[in-house]
Amino acid sequence: MRTRVFVDEWDPGYGSPYRVESEEPPSGRLVEDGSDLVMHPAQASGSIAAEAESRGADITRLDIGSSGLPGDGGIRGLAFVDGVRRAEATLFQVDEESGRSGRGVAGSHACGAVLVPSERSGATFGPTRVERVVIWGSGLEGTLPAIGEWSWHSVAIADESPDAPLRELQERMRVAEAELAEEMCAAGFLTIVDGPLHYVRSRDLPVVGYVKTHHRSLLPPEHHRRIPELLHGERSSLFAIGTDRYSTYLRLAPMESWSSPWTGIVRLEIPQSAGLEACVRLADTAASLLPRFAGVPHRDPRAPQNLQPVGALESHLRRQLGSPELARRAVRDAVARAATVARPR
Repeated sequence: MRTRVFVDEWDPGYGSPYRVESEEPPSGRLVEDGSDLVMHPAQASGSIAAEAESRGADITRLDIGSSGLPGDGGIRGLAFVDGVRRAEATLFQVDEESGRSGRGVAGSHACGAVLVPSERSGATFGPTRVERVVIWGSGLEGTLPAIGEWSWHSVAIADESPDAPLRELQERMRVAEAELAEEMCAAGFLTIVDGPLHYVRSRDLPVVGYVKTHHRSLLPPEHHRRIPELLHGERSSLFAIGTDRYSTYLRLAPMESWSSPWTGIVRLEIPQSAGLEACVRLADTAASLLPRFAGVPHRDPRAPQNLQPVGALESHLRRQLGSPELARRAVRDAVARAATVARPR
């Protein structure tokens, strides 16, 4: 028996981008090319391979043309939207009269956009939003006093699970990302949201969900096993997920001799509301543009899936959150001040 050994492209600290462990019933249904899974070559002018060789020099010259969606037929450029979140301190609250207790978290989240206008070269940071929040589980309430420039919005949730406050912080970040993505779409940008489209409410805008990791098989086995046949810049036939999204697989970067079969493969999500023909055009547009922005290994441990604008945006947003050490100290000082105020004389 002949076996082959491959190397996953991501830094081991981030795990593997391909995490399919069991053959769950597939939920995807092919809607393009009949019952056949077809690999569609990139529609971009010029050579993607040549562009890849020069990545990091000038990746921002675009010729986007029609978005394929209702409207005037053109878009202003690309907007890459992402968010980061940070838990800064785990909190514990006890009501000394009733004995009721619960957990909380003090943390922050930020979302922002990188804008790549179609009429000129040069990417810029777009709008950025930051929220600092204290989240209490078990229905508890409580505020922390401001410490200098550090202040927190207080939120209560009913969930009693110890991890519930951290999940709520993640949820709030995703909601903020979706709201910003909708604004970028409304402003005329083809918007790439890092992650699936679960939180985007308006499905009539030019938005694409960008999924880096694969957790389950979405296509029947005979199609799923063929996805690694994708060449650099190719996308698969569109398939439907549920009743509101189309999806397609795309290989962002070329493979090396040691590369694992799913190297550089991402999944795109597109709202179904524009109609199949328009979504095919949008898939072609996204597939022709995104390989230009593929991450490079010497800069990003999640390359090539973590796009260069997204990697730059993540670093920018973490700077907006400020020093984690100072944030944690501010929480401690706020808790100490609150205890001093509450202590009976």
